[in-house]
Amino acid sequence: MSARSTSRAVGSIALLCLLAAPSSPTTAAPLPQIDDRPILVIGASYVDGRLPFNNGLQAPFGGSSVGFGSFLSVGDALVRAGSFVINEGQAGATTFDRNLCLVDTCVPVGWQGYQTQLQKAAARVAIPNPVDPTQALGYNAQYVYIGMPNDCLHSGAVELPGQVSSPCTLAEVDAIADRLIDVGENAMDLGLVPIFTEYPDYDDIDLSIQAAATGLTWYVDETQWEQIASTVHSRIADELPGAIIVDAWRNIEVGPDGLHPVPKSAQKAARRIKKGIEEYEAGCE
Repeated sequence: MSARSTSRAVGSIALLCLLAAPSSPTTAAPLPQIDDRPILVIGASYVDGRLPFNNGLQAPFGGSSVGFGSFLSVGDALVRAGSFVINEGQAGATTFDRNLCLVDTCVPVGWQGYQTQLQKAAARVAIPNPVDPTQALGYNAQYVYIGMPNDCLHSGAVELPGQVSSPCTLAEVDAIADRLIDVGENAMDLGLVPIFTEYPDYDDIDLSIQAAATGLTWYVDETQWEQIASTVHSRIADELPGAIIVDAWRNIEVGPDGLHPVPKSAQKAARRIKKGIEEYEAGCE
Protein backbone atom coordinates (compact mmCIF):
# COMPACT_ATOMS: atom_id res chain seq x y z
CA MET A 1 0.00 0.00 0.00
CA SER A 2 1.35 3.44 -0.92
CA ALA A 3 1.99 6.14 1.67
CA ARG A 4 -0.97 8.11 0.25
CA SER A 5 -3.28 5.06 0.52
CA THR A 6 -2.12 4.42 4.08
CA SER A 7 -2.81 8.04 5.02
CA ARG A 8 -6.26 7.86 3.42
CA ALA A 9 -7.07 4.63 5.33
CA VAL A 10 -5.99 6.12 8.66
CA GLY A 11 -8.07 9.22 7.94
CA SER A 12 -11.11 7.08 7.16
CA ILE A 13 -10.75 5.18 10.45
CA ALA A 14 -10.47 8.45 12.38
CA LEU A 15 -13.61 9.78 10.67
CA LEU A 16 -15.55 6.62 11.52
CA CYS A 17 -14.44 6.88 15.15
CA LEU A 18 -15.64 10.47 15.30
CA LEU A 19 -18.97 9.54 13.76
CA ALA A 20 -19.41 6.69 16.23
CA ALA A 21 -18.51 8.74 19.28
CA PRO A 22 -21.38 10.06 21.38
CA SER A 23 -22.20 13.68 20.72
CA SER A 24 -21.15 16.26 23.30
CA PRO A 25 -23.91 18.06 25.22
CA THR A 26 -24.81 21.41 23.74
CA THR A 27 -24.77 23.14 27.13
CA ALA A 28 -22.08 22.72 29.73
CA ALA A 29 -22.96 21.82 33.30
CA PRO A 30 -22.95 24.83 35.62
CA LEU A 31 -19.75 25.48 37.52
CA PRO A 32 -19.60 26.97 41.02
CA GLN A 33 -17.83 30.26 41.48
CA ILE A 34 -14.73 30.40 43.64
CA ASP A 35 -16.49 32.56 46.22
CA ASP A 36 -19.45 30.15 46.54
CA ARG A 37 -19.65 28.40 49.88
CA PRO A 38 -19.96 24.60 49.83
CA ILE A 39 -23.00 22.64 50.94
CA LEU A 40 -22.16 20.14 53.67
CA VAL A 41 -23.72 16.71 53.12
CA ILE A 42 -24.16 13.96 55.70
CA GLY A 43 -26.27 10.83 55.65
CA ALA A 44 -26.46 7.33 54.25
CA SER A 45 -26.48 5.74 50.80
CA TYR A 46 -28.74 8.28 49.12
CA VAL A 47 -26.09 10.95 49.74
CA ASP A 48 -23.00 8.77 49.17
CA GLY A 49 -23.06 5.26 47.77
CA ARG A 50 -19.76 4.05 49.28
CA LEU A 51 -19.47 1.82 52.31
CA PRO A 52 -16.81 3.08 54.77
CA PHE A 53 -13.39 1.51 55.30
CA ASN A 54 -11.66 1.69 58.67
CA ASN A 55 -7.95 2.31 59.18
CA GLY A 56 -7.20 -1.37 58.63
CA LEU A 57 -8.95 -1.32 55.24
CA GLN A 58 -11.78 -3.39 56.65
CA ALA A 59 -15.35 -2.49 55.80
CA PRO A 60 -18.92 -3.75 56.08
CA PHE A 61 -19.73 -6.12 53.21
CA GLY A 62 -16.16 -5.80 51.95
CA GLY A 63 -16.52 -2.10 51.15
CA SER A 64 -18.71 -2.47 48.08
CA SER A 65 -20.64 0.49 46.69
CA VAL A 66 -24.27 0.90 45.72
CA GLY A 67 -24.67 -0.56 42.25
CA PHE A 68 -21.00 -1.65 42.42
CA GLY A 69 -20.12 1.95 41.65
CA SER A 70 -22.67 2.55 38.88
CA PHE A 71 -24.61 4.99 41.01
CA LEU A 72 -25.15 8.74 41.17
CA SER A 73 -25.63 9.89 44.76
CA VAL A 74 -27.32 13.16 45.64
CA GLY A 75 -23.97 14.45 46.90
CA ASP A 76 -22.47 13.99 43.45
CA ALA A 77 -25.65 15.27 41.81
CA LEU A 78 -25.30 18.52 43.77
CA VAL A 79 -21.81 18.91 42.31
CA ARG A 80 -23.27 18.40 38.83
CA ALA A 81 -25.88 21.05 39.66
CA GLY A 82 -23.10 23.58 40.22
CA SER A 83 -22.36 23.41 43.95
CA PHE A 84 -19.22 22.82 45.93
CA VAL A 85 -19.92 19.88 48.24
CA ILE A 86 -18.26 18.49 51.36
CA ASN A 87 -19.69 14.99 51.61
CA GLU A 88 -19.18 12.89 54.75
CA GLY A 89 -22.06 10.49 54.10
CA GLN A 90 -21.58 6.73 54.34
CA ALA A 91 -23.72 4.11 52.62
CA GLY A 92 -25.52 2.10 55.27
CA ALA A 93 -25.22 4.75 57.98
CA THR A 94 -27.64 5.36 60.81
CA THR A 95 -27.96 8.46 62.97
CA PHE A 96 -25.83 6.70 65.63
CA ASP A 97 -22.37 5.11 65.44
CA ARG A 98 -22.70 1.34 65.06
CA ASN A 99 -20.91 -1.86 64.07
CA LEU A 100 -22.07 -4.32 61.44
CA CYS A 101 -24.35 -7.04 62.79
CA LEU A 102 -25.11 -10.16 60.78
CA VAL A 103 -27.66 -12.87 61.52
CA ASP A 104 -25.85 -14.35 64.53
CA THR A 105 -22.99 -11.99 65.40
CA CYS A 106 -21.69 -8.43 65.30
CA VAL A 107 -18.24 -7.59 63.93
CA PRO A 108 -15.97 -4.63 64.78
CA VAL A 109 -16.39 -2.72 61.51
CA GLY A 110 -19.14 -0.24 60.88
CA TRP A 111 -20.40 3.27 60.38
CA GLN A 112 -20.10 6.75 61.81
CA GLY A 113 -23.33 8.34 62.98
CA TYR A 114 -24.68 11.70 61.93
CA GLN A 115 -23.13 13.69 64.78
CA THR A 116 -19.70 12.34 63.86
CA GLN A 117 -20.30 13.04 60.19
CA LEU A 118 -21.37 16.60 61.01
CA GLN A 119 -18.22 17.20 63.06
CA LYS A 120 -16.05 15.94 60.21
CA ALA A 121 -17.87 17.98 57.57
CA ALA A 122 -17.63 21.15 59.68
CA ALA A 123 -13.93 20.57 60.24
CA ARG A 124 -13.38 20.57 56.46
CA VAL A 125 -14.66 24.15 56.20
CA ALA A 126 -13.53 25.54 59.55
CA ILE A 127 -11.65 28.85 59.36
CA PRO A 128 -8.89 28.55 61.98
CA ASN A 129 -8.05 31.20 64.48
CA PRO A 130 -4.43 32.26 63.76
CA VAL A 131 -3.83 32.70 67.49
CA ASP A 132 -5.09 29.17 68.23
CA PRO A 133 -5.45 27.04 65.07
CA THR A 134 -7.39 24.40 67.02
CA GLN A 135 -10.24 26.90 67.36
CA ALA A 136 -12.52 27.99 64.51
CA LEU A 137 -13.37 31.59 63.81
CA GLY A 138 -16.24 30.45 61.61
CA TYR A 139 -17.20 28.06 58.85
CA ASN A 140 -17.09 28.47 55.09
CA ALA A 141 -20.56 26.98 54.71
CA GLN A 142 -24.14 27.99 55.34
CA TYR A 143 -26.15 24.81 54.74
CA VAL A 144 -25.92 21.15 55.68
CA TYR A 145 -28.07 18.59 53.90
CA ILE A 146 -29.01 15.74 56.26
CA GLY A 147 -30.04 12.69 54.25
CA MET A 148 -32.46 9.92 55.15
CA PRO A 149 -30.94 7.42 57.64
CA ASN A 150 -31.26 3.64 57.78
CA ASP A 151 -32.53 3.69 61.36
CA CYS A 152 -35.27 1.09 61.94
CA LEU A 153 -35.57 0.23 58.23
CA HIS A 154 -34.06 -3.26 58.48
CA SER A 155 -32.32 -5.68 60.85
CA GLY A 156 -28.89 -4.47 59.74
CA ALA A 157 -29.60 -1.00 61.12
CA VAL A 158 -29.97 -2.24 64.69
CA GLU A 159 -26.79 -3.01 66.64
CA LEU A 160 -28.00 -6.50 67.54
CA PRO A 161 -27.61 -9.81 65.68
CA GLY A 162 -30.49 -10.21 63.27
CA GLN A 163 -31.84 -13.31 64.94
CA VAL A 164 -32.63 -11.37 68.12
CA SER A 165 -33.55 -7.99 66.61
CA SER A 166 -37.06 -6.90 65.67
CA PRO A 167 -38.80 -3.94 64.03
CA CYS A 168 -38.73 -0.75 66.06
CA THR A 169 -41.28 0.17 68.67
CA LEU A 170 -43.04 3.54 68.67
CA ALA A 171 -40.55 4.77 71.28
CA GLU A 172 -37.62 3.72 69.08
CA VAL A 173 -39.16 5.51 66.10
CA ASP A 174 -39.49 8.66 68.21
CA ALA A 175 -35.82 8.28 69.11
CA ILE A 176 -34.91 8.59 65.40
CA ALA A 177 -36.58 11.99 65.33
CA ASP A 178 -34.82 12.92 68.59
CA ARG A 179 -31.41 12.17 67.09
CA LEU A 180 -32.11 13.99 63.82
CA ILE A 181 -33.38 17.04 65.72
CA ASP A 182 -30.23 16.97 67.88
CA VAL A 183 -28.08 16.96 64.73
CA GLY A 184 -30.10 19.86 63.32
CA GLU A 185 -29.72 21.84 66.53
CA ASN A 186 -25.98 21.20 66.61
CA ALA A 187 -25.75 22.38 63.01
CA MET A 188 -27.58 25.58 63.96
CA ASP A 189 -25.17 26.09 66.87
CA LEU A 190 -22.40 26.15 64.24
CA GLY A 191 -24.30 28.80 62.27
CA LEU A 192 -25.53 26.33 59.63
CA VAL A 193 -29.03 25.90 58.27
CA PRO A 194 -30.06 22.21 58.30
CA ILE A 195 -31.88 20.80 55.28
CA PHE A 196 -33.95 17.65 55.70
CA THR A 197 -35.88 15.62 53.15
CA GLU A 198 -39.13 13.75 53.35
CA TYR A 199 -39.00 9.98 52.90
CA PRO A 200 -39.92 8.54 49.47
CA ASP A 201 -43.39 7.03 49.11
CA TYR A 202 -43.36 3.35 50.01
CA ASP A 203 -45.10 2.49 46.74
CA ASP A 204 -42.16 3.95 44.78
CA ILE A 205 -39.62 1.48 46.19
CA ASP A 206 -39.47 -2.32 46.47
CA LEU A 207 -37.75 -3.50 49.64
CA SER A 208 -38.38 -7.17 48.80
CA ILE A 209 -35.48 -7.01 46.32
CA GLN A 210 -33.12 -5.72 49.01
CA ALA A 211 -34.37 -8.32 51.46
CA ALA A 212 -33.62 -11.15 49.04
CA ALA A 213 -30.20 -9.75 48.07
CA THR A 214 -28.83 -8.88 51.51
CA GLY A 215 -29.99 -11.82 53.61
CA LEU A 216 -31.10 -9.50 56.41
CA THR A 217 -33.72 -11.04 58.64
CA TRP A 218 -36.34 -8.30 58.33
CA TYR A 219 -37.26 -5.09 56.52
CA VAL A 220 -40.02 -2.69 57.45
CA ASP A 221 -43.45 -3.14 55.94
CA GLU A 222 -45.57 -0.31 54.56
CA THR A 223 -47.20 0.54 57.88
CA GLN A 224 -43.85 0.75 59.66
CA TRP A 225 -42.30 2.80 56.85
CA GLU A 226 -45.13 5.30 56.93
CA GLN A 227 -44.92 5.50 60.71
CA ILE A 228 -41.21 6.37 60.56
CA ALA A 229 -41.68 8.81 57.69
CA SER A 230 -44.60 10.69 59.24
CA THR A 231 -43.07 10.83 62.73
CA VAL A 232 -39.72 12.15 61.52
CA HIS A 233 -41.27 14.69 59.16
CA SER A 234 -43.88 16.07 61.58
CA ARG A 235 -41.51 16.36 64.52
CA ILE A 236 -38.78 18.13 62.53
CA ALA A 237 -41.37 20.52 61.12
CA ASP A 238 -42.73 21.25 64.61
CA GLU A 239 -39.50 21.34 66.60
CA LEU A 240 -36.99 22.81 64.12
CA PRO A 241 -38.80 25.78 62.56
CA GLY A 242 -35.49 27.16 61.30
CA ALA A 243 -34.78 24.08 59.20
CA ILE A 244 -35.52 23.61 55.51
CA ILE A 245 -37.60 20.56 54.55
CA VAL A 246 -37.74 19.48 50.92
CA ASP A 247 -39.64 16.71 49.18
CA ALA A 248 -36.48 15.65 47.35
CA TRP A 249 -37.58 12.10 46.49
CA ARG A 250 -41.08 12.81 45.18
CA ASN A 251 -41.94 10.27 42.42
CA ILE A 252 -38.55 8.63 42.81
CA GLU A 253 -37.49 6.07 40.20
CA VAL A 254 -35.29 3.32 41.59
CA GLY A 255 -32.76 1.02 39.98
CA PRO A 256 -32.63 -2.77 39.87
CA ASP A 257 -32.05 -3.04 43.63
CA GLY A 258 -35.51 -1.60 44.31
CA LEU A 259 -34.29 1.07 46.72
CA HIS A 260 -31.70 3.47 45.34
CA PRO A 261 -32.49 6.27 42.89
CA VAL A 262 -31.59 6.18 39.22
CA PRO A 263 -29.39 9.11 38.12
CA LYS A 264 -32.36 11.11 36.83
CA SER A 265 -34.02 10.98 40.25
CA ALA A 266 -30.79 11.94 42.02
CA GLN A 267 -30.47 14.97 39.73
CA LYS A 268 -34.08 15.95 40.43
CA ALA A 269 -33.41 15.65 44.16
CA ALA A 270 -30.36 17.91 43.86
CA ARG A 271 -32.36 20.54 41.98
CA ARG A 272 -35.12 20.41 44.61
CA ILE A 273 -32.56 20.89 47.39
CA LYS A 274 -31.12 23.91 45.62
CA LYS A 275 -34.62 25.27 45.01
CA GLY A 276 -35.38 24.84 48.72
CA ILE A 277 -32.31 26.94 49.51
CA GLU A 278 -33.37 29.60 47.02
CA GLU A 279 -36.87 29.79 48.52
CA TYR A 280 -35.44 29.97 52.03
CA GLU A 281 -33.12 32.83 51.05
CA ALA A 282 -35.96 34.64 49.28
CA GLY A 283 -38.03 34.41 52.46
CA CYS A 284 -35.18 35.93 54.47
CA GLU A 285 -34.96 39.06 52.31
